[in-house]
Amino acid sequence: MIRDIRKFFGRYDLKRKSRNINRSRRIHNFTTAATAGIIFNCLHEEEFQAVKEFKQFLESESIRTDVIGYVSDKQVPDHYLLRKGYNFFCQKDLTWYFKPDTVFTDEFMKKNFDILFDLSLRDFFPVNYIVRLSPAAYKIGRYCETNQYDLMIDIKENKSVNYLIDQIRHYLSILHTRTGVVHSN
Repeated sequence: MIRDIRKFFGRYDLKRKSRNINRSRRIHNFTTAATAGIIFNCLHEEEFQAVKEFKQFLESESIRTDVIGYVSDKQVPDHYLLRKGYNFFCQKDLTWYFKPDTVFTDEFMKKNFDILFDLSLRDFFPVNYIVRLSPAAYKIGRYCETNQYDLMIDIKENKSVNYLIDQIRHYLSILHTRTGVVHSN
């Protein structure tokens, strides 16, 4: 029951703050994007490796990329802490109502990325909190009931980070933009 109350306050805070987000929506592909953010929930080493390879791909396309990962545990395992260019947060980095509360998550949420990739395979409130409050121009993630992405990828066939990344790479490589401007809310 206490957890439900905490979730209620977290959802209330997110809903209140998301009303004040002004985004300049714009469709981007690998050619038009200069910056990208990647957020993911890190459950297994294989997921981290897939994200690492995707980050390397984006940087080979001259896209500056920031990455944060959520570890749904009390501590971030030591082998993740030693990864240069990656920030991780965990349950101890959350407020009472599950809001991410670190300097790097706050900075990540405020950045105007051209593309924000949510590579999470499941719903985690701290990850959703960051995605919803991000002013990123183009948000991409897996298909879900919440309407927080500009491009949603259906991964029912294969629920893996590798498959999601493959689908993102496929669709963004065939996506051509003219002006790329989308009406903003």
